[in-house]
Amino acid sequence: MTEIRSQLDDRLSVIENKLLEMAELVSVRVGDVTSAMLEGDVAAADILVRADDDIDLLSLQVEEGCIDTLVREQPVARDLRFVVAAMHINTDMERSGDLVSNIAKAVGRLQGAHPDDHVRDLVARMSAQAQVLMRRAAESFRSRDAELAASIDELDDVLDELHYRYIQHVIADARRGELDPQQSLQLALVGRFYERIGDHAENIGERVRYIIDGWLPEAQAAERARARLGSDEFRPTRGLAVIDSVAEERRVDAIRRDFVANVSHELKTPVGAISLLAETLASERDETDRERLTDMLQREAKRVGDIIDDLLELTRLEETETATKKIDVDDIVRRAVDKARGLADAHRVEIAVVGVPSDLVVRGERRQIVRALTNLIDNAVRYSDPDSQISLTVDAIDGAVTLTVRDTGVGIPRTELERVFERFYRVDRARSRETGGTGLGLAIVRHVAQNHGGKVLVESKPGEGSSFVLQLPIVGADPS
Repeated sequence: MTEIRSQLDDRLSVIENKLLEMAELVSVRVGDVTSAMLEGDVAAADILVRADDDIDLLSLQVEEGCIDTLVREQPVARDLRFVVAAMHINTDMERSGDLVSNIAKAVGRLQGAHPDDHVRDLVARMSAQAQVLMRRAAESFRSRDAELAASIDELDDVLDELHYRYIQHVIADARRGELDPQQSLQLALVGRFYERIGDHAENIGERVRYIIDGWLPEAQAAERARARLGSDEFRPTRGLAVIDSVAEERRVDAIRRDFVANVSHELKTPVGAISLLAETLASERDETDRERLTDMLQREAKRVGDIIDDLLELTRLEETETATKKIDVDDIVRRAVDKARGLADAHRVEIAVVGVPSDLVVRGERRQIVRALTNLIDNAVRYSDPDSQISLTVDAIDGAVTLTVRDTGVGIPRTELERVFERFYRVDRARSRETGGTGLGLAIVRHVAQNHGGKVLVESKPGEGSSFVLQLPIVGADPS
């Protein structure tokens, strides 16, 4: 028994040391990334982005240690409490590292920005406060000091106040025209990242108190629930149980909530940019700057319009029955290529069509199929390098017409292939926004394929490009 206890203690000690190492790494890198940002040192920021892998490795080791402890050892209640808290602390540490990496990525996007001394001073003060919070959280965890852990709440209020003042000054600088709208948004996000690091430190403090005496913010609510269950209120001794399946309703509700959250998130950035641009434009007197701001305002407004158009298209696809009539495939190809030609010319990408004329006919709604094929071509163009070529191949295989769009662009990692048809999912968010994507194009393609009894497939390798295949049944083909 003594030997088993020793093995368990060793495992718990390893977990604790890894977490303390993560906390120190986060604290040090918060200071490093702040220096890089204030000095505009992109090279130092890039090093910090790559160094986030170190924290991810430690996080994985903590997770494996917790699992091994639960599976291989015989932890008692207090040890289980430590393991549960360690898993939560591990998540907060790892996310804090991600926030440091996000600040580092912002350094490159802020080239040419000149925030005033007050904003720079607030950045330094938020950074220092975040480091204090993280180190205090680590020390309370190491020493199991409940009072020290509880004090993090008050210290986090200081960081919240600094963050509020920082945001007000960034907005003021944007209104005076000292920052362009995109730079203002980047700086606002940077302030939010520091503030969230403080939130994670506060969470760690709560978990330390849980290890020591079982304290949790949810404890009072749990006690109220127990009190209700243990009350002397009249309870029937007999009753009628009606069992109904609500799994599908809950799934639909979850999808609806996620969809609303995603829409809100996607619209927040362009709407925020439009607000800042409009305020800046109202006070701008220089004609050249007014033209530049107007052009940026129009781009952000178009982005909002494109998202709304795609959302309406998805709604139509889901709620409207597809009209069925015979459609010439060559006509679909010609219309889709014509629609995509302007974007392709702007990106200096050539579209090569193979297999036309084909004399193939499908049954369905022309506008929907043209829209789906156009989306595939647009997607290939956006993710291809300038002066490259994409191909559209028309073929008939096993009673179905296959429209294959191939590019030699950046490609998609294997782990992402299953998710590319989800709404608002993007493999590379930064590139998608730069090229004007809405994140809804492939979701529309999938719905069109399903409405026409077909399917859409994808094959891809990073660095080698992607192939998207839209399959539709041929008129007169054997359904088997």
